[in-house]
Amino acid sequence: MQSAEESALRLLARRDYSREEMRRKLTAKGYPSGEIDDTLRKLEIQKILDDSRYAQHLAMAFGKEKFLGPQQMSQKFFQKGIPADLAKAAIAIAESTLPVNERLKNILRMKLKGRLLEELAPNEKRKLVDTLRRKGYLWEDIQEAMRESGGLPDE
Repeated sequence: MQSAEESALRLLARRDYSREEMRRKLTAKGYPSGEIDDTLRKLEIQKILDDSRYAQHLAMAFGKEKFLGPQQMSQKFFQKGIPADLAKAAIAIAESTLPVNERLKNILRMKLKGRLLEELAPNEKRKLVDTLRRKGYLWEDIQEAMRESGGLPDE
């Protein structure tokens, strides 16, 4: 059987992991907690395992590729075991690179497919708002983006 460190390096060769994700993976493989702790500490000292770098990478991907809002990003970071302070800092960096209102405009452009917002029926507008809420955007941000795009949903 390979060591916890070898197993961790094999996993990290494919993609980055948070410290907590790596702990879960190694625990599931049956390694003793002492060996896991030593392995994680060693990988962090070597900067092979870096929650800050991983959080920044995820925030950029969530913002630029998936167009997620801050609330959904926070939830994803929590699921991956990234500490709240690192998640908040990464979200702030993503926000400075591609602000919420720009992400919302991109989503509206994709969802509307050339149609104008005022052409949508009230139920279509509600569905659009629901989609934006599920993506993690605040109602205030959605209102502003829709106002700028030419229409607000009926309440």
